[in-house]
Amino acid sequence: MEDHGYVRQEPNNGNYRLGLKFLEMQQYVLKQMEITAIARPFLDDLSREANEIVHLVEQQDFEVVYLDKVEHHSNTIRIYSRIGRRAPMHCTGVGKVLLSHLTESKLEHYFQSVTSRKKFTEHTLTTKIEIKDAITRIKDLGYSVDNEEHERGIRCVAAPVFNHLGEVNHGVSVTGPLDRMDDQRLEEVIGLLTATCGRISKELGCQ
Repeated sequence: MEDHGYVRQEPNNGNYRLGLKFLEMQQYVLKQMEITAIARPFLDDLSREANEIVHLVEQQDFEVVYLDKVEHHSNTIRIYSRIGRRAPMHCTGVGKVLLSHLTESKLEHYFQSVTSRKKFTEHTLTTKIEIKDAITRIKDLGYSVDNEEHERGIRCVAAPVFNHLGEVNHGVSVTGPLDRMDDQRLEEVIGLLTATCGRISKELGCQ
């Protein structure tokens, strides 16, 4: 642990103290707890209004990590996600919306780092051209739609959450079955979702 910076040994008495790496991890955990606590009331409202599953997600090492999951209704479906679980960015609605907010250099680093992009369904985007085209559309719209790209029969819409610096490292998604999330319902959910993300962003200090 000392080699990795989690503890350090005092030279005068040989006792061990917490190292910088451990303190950095502590700050990271506290930060995630803070954003989850801030977002939770808004996620609750969104789940009730949309009558579907709602996720709060963070980007870590070119993957998405589920920080929170809210489902208020018995008619919600069982899907892949659970708190703490990771998922690819290229095939999830929230992953694609987070990709759309990377700088050009970071996006290029993503393509260089994540060269194997699994095709989960016949709708999954896997090539650099396909993903970049999708990112262009997402930037224009301000939200992302996952049409059975990660799981068959599942449709998801996601939008970004901005911090006090105007940066995006988190997103919120609404997920439901394709038969309920038709085009008309999708438009209604998009309005609810983007309004929710705006409120969370404001709470985080985004002007």
